[in-house]
Amino acid sequence: MIPDKSKWLVFFLVATGVFFATMDSSMVNIALPSIMAEFQSPLAHTQWVVLIYLLTTSATMLFWGHVSDRLGREKIYIAGLFIFALGSFLCFGAGSLPVMIFLRFIQGLGAAMMMANGPAMLKMAFGSDQLGRSLGLMGIATSLGLMTGPALGGFIIEYFSWRSLFLLPAPICLVVCGLARIFLKPIKIQLTRHPFDWLGGIWWVCLLIASTYTLTQAAAPLPSMTQLMGGLALSSMALFFFVRRESMLSNLAPVDYQQPAAIIPAVVFREKSLLIAVATAAMIFLCLFSVLILTPFYLDRVLGLPATQIGLIMLAIPVTALITAPIAGWLADFTDARIVATCGLIICTFGLYSFTTLATTSNPWLVAGRLGFFGVGLSLFLAPNSASALRSVGEPYIGTVSALLATARTLGMLLGIALASLTFALFFSHLSGGLDMKDYAPQQAESFVRALHFSYLCFLGIGVGAVLISAIRPAAQKERERRS
Repeated sequence: MIPDKSKWLVFFLVATGVFFATMDSSMVNIALPSIMAEFQSPLAHTQWVVLIYLLTTSATMLFWGHVSDRLGREKIYIAGLFIFALGSFLCFGAGSLPVMIFLRFIQGLGAAMMMANGPAMLKMAFGSDQLGRSLGLMGIATSLGLMTGPALGGFIIEYFSWRSLFLLPAPICLVVCGLARIFLKPIKIQLTRHPFDWLGGIWWVCLLIASTYTLTQAAAPLPSMTQLMGGLALSSMALFFFVRRESMLSNLAPVDYQQPAAIIPAVVFREKSLLIAVATAAMIFLCLFSVLILTPFYLDRVLGLPATQIGLIMLAIPVTALITAPIAGWLADFTDARIVATCGLIICTFGLYSFTTLATTSNPWLVAGRLGFFGVGLSLFLAPNSASALRSVGEPYIGTVSALLATARTLGMLLGIALASLTFALFFSHLSGGLDMKDYAPQQAESFVRALHFSYLCFLGIGVGAVLISAIRPAAQKERERRS
């Protein structure tokens, strides 16, 4: 553990990156209806503005975790700040949807470099004893980013343009990048000597791209069966070869430094608490982003609210998370993570159920109440879940496990967006006689709400599954006894 003054500097720099990464994602979610209107594109195409960002972070974070274990976490983090700022600035001038999607890819690379190293830098700075509290405080930065994004995004969209959303983070991230280069000193870590598994990385990227493409094609107004079957076949092939490659590398002698290390190390499958933490993080973020994607369209299309009011209502999740996150961090250090994390998931599940009761005339502030209830559960889950995962492995794996947790979250976001679009498109098309969301008119309000109900019921099932998996997480005392 490093001196107090230095560790709080590390916290400030990590928190700044997390703040802008989360603020950017929440602002862009609010901007999707405006982007779709300007480019006259269907939801299945427009959602790639968000999907490519999450796909890039999901596909590359494990790579950056390995690289940071070899080169130093502070170097990769600083480079990520710069690339994120550059991508943000370039997004402002995007002249078409394809260009916008490419520039969001650049932005996603920078975000992946930051997110892959944040939790690992905190553990090295604060140590295991204060890890829960530091992650709880990091939850405040996350909540502030999510809270600022919708409110600021709604204001900018209504009075300026969605393009202006990308100008705000660029100069601030560049300033923080400069400060980090001056003040952030290298944190001494046990660097890994294994080369990166490029072949496994290629199969991992192919798996994510093929599966995401298949889901978005299924959500298109006129899906091609040829493309669907081809995407499904490629996804299955990539999954087979990725699992085969990882299994082979995991069985090699750990002292053979001529061989690459497995992208997902064998320790993940040996440590039950780590495996459960990764799985439940992916599942609950899948549910979260289904809410974040579908709710703004409900508020915009069905209730007819202006962008500023939509932004205020969407603040409910981060506001409640802001209040609850420090409590969750304290509980993560002093109580059993299984109990706190599972209780948080139960609250999230009840929140998901409440969305199945929305009507065409629901009070907007009762919608905010539903969002806030979900936010309480989410913040109670996050810090205990992350702390239990990071405590379950030794120092050589901290960077990889940190990246793996971040990958699980972004993979959940990615699947949440794709599955929310797919389920809603299928239900709405069936109930409205073959229409797409871009063809929505007020007379389809009842069909829209019913499609929303059926979609949320699907995600409610995933939430219940996350609760059941979390409930079998090893108790903290039993885990310590097993490891001792």
